[in-house]
Amino acid sequence: MTRREALKSGGTLLVGGAIVGCGSEADTRGEGSESSPSQGVATELDSLYDKGAIPIAESGWTKTQGLGTHYPSLATDLVTDVLVIGAGLAGGSLALHLSELSINTVVLEARQPGWGASGRNAGHVLPLLRDMSVFEQFPDQGHAFFELFREHHTLPFDIAKRYDIDCDAVASGYLNAMTSQSAFDKFKQSSLASAEALGQNLIDVDAATMHEMTGSHYYSHGLLYESGGRINPYLFTRGMIKAAVENGVRVYGDSVATAVSPQGKGWRVQLEGGNSVSCDKLIFCTNAYATDIMPQFQRAFYPVTAYALSTTPLPAQIRDIVLPSRATLAQVPIDLNPLIVDGHNRIVTASIPSSSRPANAQWHFEQHLKWIHRTWPETRDVPIELESYWTGRVAMREREFPGMYQLDSGIYGLMHFNAWGNVMAPLMGRSLAQAIASDSADQLPFPIVKPDLIANPGKQEFLLRSLMIPAARLAQSFGFI
Repeated sequence: MTRREALKSGGTLLVGGAIVGCGSEADTRGEGSESSPSQGVATELDSLYDKGAIPIAESGWTKTQGLGTHYPSLATDLVTDVLVIGAGLAGGSLALHLSELSINTVVLEARQPGWGASGRNAGHVLPLLRDMSVFEQFPDQGHAFFELFREHHTLPFDIAKRYDIDCDAVASGYLNAMTSQSAFDKFKQSSLASAEALGQNLIDVDAATMHEMTGSHYYSHGLLYESGGRINPYLFTRGMIKAAVENGVRVYGDSVATAVSPQGKGWRVQLEGGNSVSCDKLIFCTNAYATDIMPQFQRAFYPVTAYALSTTPLPAQIRDIVLPSRATLAQVPIDLNPLIVDGHNRIVTASIPSSSRPANAQWHFEQHLKWIHRTWPETRDVPIELESYWTGRVAMREREFPGMYQLDSGIYGLMHFNAWGNVMAPLMGRSLAQAIASDSADQLPFPIVKPDLIANPGKQEFLLRSLMIPAARLAQSFGFI
């Protein structure tokens, strides 16, 4: 199963009983190979990695160009038409597209743009949503959204090109790799309906072509989504924010919103330090990093911590061996080592961190390195070194579709992207900007809903980090996957 499918199916494996937070004795089961003198003793560093809250400077996506522009905190009172809280992929796209429509816009970010999941994710551009049942709840069974997606599923690449954003945005394809005919047949059959609805061209890849594309003889079958690829999400987010600023948007970092109150026909947002912003419309784009300013957003998703890591540039002798096509690689049926090789010849991969030692970068790297050596035997005698290891929070909903919420007249939330943020956040931000400009939110091609209260928010994370991922790593170590 894919990471998304594991996340989605995880909730069906546990019946009854509240699951409390990570760090209990149960969290350490199944990971005995990860020895450490301090195993079982939580440290402050473990806590930061556990919560996906380490400094963004630790993210490998910041290593190629640095942290970029520092946006100052708000030091005065402002009035604007639209206030966006959160400067990630969704907030950046929303602000950029509002600026293209000449809408007076202010963006507030509690830290700096790209600090959250937008600067921490795996860098995949996935032009697919395989769970078609979610569209049964759309007023038109999803037809308007399908039309939107077919036309604009390449939006990350299009924005990067239009605004000359140097973010390694490459439509190199999204390649699903299998080791058997039966796995290929099952996966293709499950993918056809969504591919057709979303306008995706699927290409069957035979063993010879798989070897050409991956550089490995391990995978005998593949299914390629042509319009997928990779992107540096941090640089992409920062690029959208920069373009929005150049178009007149006012952006403030280190500006924490603390309270919202009615003001005439609009709203007033209070900040730490005493300043405020008055607006007609208020949109929260905080994804998995919501604060208690709007508690409804904090309890409307399953928070799951994920990690990613990057290597130093691969040695020259294996650069043309490891994934020469530079397609984004996913394994079927279990995607335990999703992989890209970026424009700097670095391997970037991701998974779910150990529950007992989430800060142990070397241990996590070694799990992937074993798989790399197995898949590309030529790498065994060549040094591949770890550059960066970082964590971030993923916001999962019960349904495989992001949340477009409305809390009150003029107060919206666009968040909870179910691991599809690199495509869906820019796409939905664009649509919301157009709806705001035309005052036609009721005509959006996706439903506006109230946030659903999640009764057991820690359930998915417990299942993944304490049960499913350790079991999958064990299976991989024995050569079963």
